[in-house]
Amino acid sequence: MKKRLAAVFAATAVLGVTTAFAANPFSDVTPQDWAYQSVSQLAAAGIINGYPDGTFKGQNNITRFEMAQMVAKAMANESRANAEQQAMINRLADEFSTELNNLGVRVSNLENKIGNVKVTGDARLRYRGYEKDGQFKNTAGQVVAGKKSMFDYRARVNFAATVNDNTTVNVRVATLNNNGTSTMTEFGDATASSLGFDRVNVVHNFGKNTSLTVGRYGEFIGAGLMLDDAFDGAKLAYTNDKVNLSASYGSLSYAGEGYDADTNAKMTILQASGKVLPSTTLGAIYILDNDKKQFTGTEKAPFTSSDVYGFNLNTKVGKTWVGGEYVNAKDYDNGTAWVAGIGYGTYNQAKQGTWGLKAQYFDEDVNAPVYSSTWAQPKSQNYKAWAVTAQYALFDNVGLSAFYFFNGEDQKGNDVPDFYRAQVDFKF
Repeated sequence: MKKRLAAVFAATAVLGVTTAFAANPFSDVTPQDWAYQSVSQLAAAGIINGYPDGTFKGQNNITRFEMAQMVAKAMANESRANAEQQAMINRLADEFSTELNNLGVRVSNLENKIGNVKVTGDARLRYRGYEKDGQFKNTAGQVVAGKKSMFDYRARVNFAATVNDNTTVNVRVATLNNNGTSTMTEFGDATASSLGFDRVNVVHNFGKNTSLTVGRYGEFIGAGLMLDDAFDGAKLAYTNDKVNLSASYGSLSYAGEGYDADTNAKMTILQASGKVLPSTTLGAIYILDNDKKQFTGTEKAPFTSSDVYGFNLNTKVGKTWVGGEYVNAKDYDNGTAWVAGIGYGTYNQAKQGTWGLKAQYFDEDVNAPVYSSTWAQPKSQNYKAWAVTAQYALFDNVGLSAFYFFNGEDQKGNDVPDFYRAQVDFKF
C-alpha cells in the first residue's frame, strides 16, 4: 500500500472533502510538504486524527485498518459528496467491509448503492395447489384437466434514485402480465413473457411527516384484506408515532386489464389509523367510487362501482396478536367481507430464527369488495374458510412461509377444495 501522505492526498478527492483550508494540527507536517493542504483538510473534516503524540508519520505505510477508519468517517459524511464520490465511497466500503465490521460500522446500506441510486429487490419461489384438480386455468382461460398444483417463481429489482434531500424516484423492473403488473412464472413455461416496469413513481417529502407519491405504486388498504397491489395515481400521507392519515386518487392497475385510462374506473381512498391503546391500533377506510364505472365480465364489480367502508383492529401483547377486519360495499346486497384471527410469535424476515403462527377465519360474501392481496387466494368472493399460516426466517432476509385454507365452502354451503401454498422469499 502507498505511503500515508500519498493515501491522504488521494482521499481528499475520493472522499469528497470540501472543508476550507485550515491550520494543520500535526507537528511533523510542514507547509513545505506537498500534501500539507490535503492533510489539513482531512484533519479539519475529522477524517484523520494522527497519533497520540501529535504526529502524522507521513513516511509510514498506511494500514488497512487505518484506511478503514478513514472510509468509516467518510461514510458518516457521505451526504456531502457528489455522485462520483459516493460511488467511490461505496466501492471502498465494499473493499474494507471486514475491517469496517470490526470497527462496528454497518456497510449494508451502502454496498447496494451506485452513486446516488440504491438497488434493492426481492425474489420468490412458490408452490401452490388444491385438494382437487380443475382449479387452474391456462392463459386462454381454459381449465387444465388433471392439474392440482403449480411451481412458479418471480424476481423484482427496485432502483431508488435520490434527486435531492426530499425527493426520490423509484423504478421497479419485473416480469409483467397483460395489464403491466408483476406476475409469477411457472417453471417450464416457455411462452413469451415481457419484462418491464411495474412500479414507476416519485416520492416527495414535505418535512418529516408528510409525503406525496405520484405514479404507479403499491397501495395497501386497511389491514390488507381488500388490496395489497399496484395503484395508478397520487397519494398524500401524514404519519407520526401516533396516527397515519392518507388520501389517494386514481385507478386500480391490476383491475384494468383490457381497460385504458379513459375506461378504467377512478376512485378516492381515504384511510386513517392510530393507537387507541399502547398495544392496540384501530383503523378505518372509506373508498369513494368517483364515476361509478363497472367492469363488465368480472366478479370484481362491487369494488369499482360502489362506495366501500371498513374497519380494522390489531392488538399485540408480547408475542400474542389478535386482529380482524370488516369491509362493506354499501351499494350492494351481500357486499360484506370479514376476517378475524389470532397469532403468536415475532416473525421478521430480516432476522434469522424469528417465527410466527397464525389462525384466521374468512367470510367473503357474493359481492364482497375483496380484490388482490395474499388473502384473495384461493377465492376473493363467495367464499368462507379457515386458514393457518406458519412463517420462519431461515437466514437474515430469507423467509419460509406456508399457508393452508381448509373447510372451505361457498355462501350456499357447497364444498370448495382445500388450498395450500408454500414459498421461500428473498430480499436484497
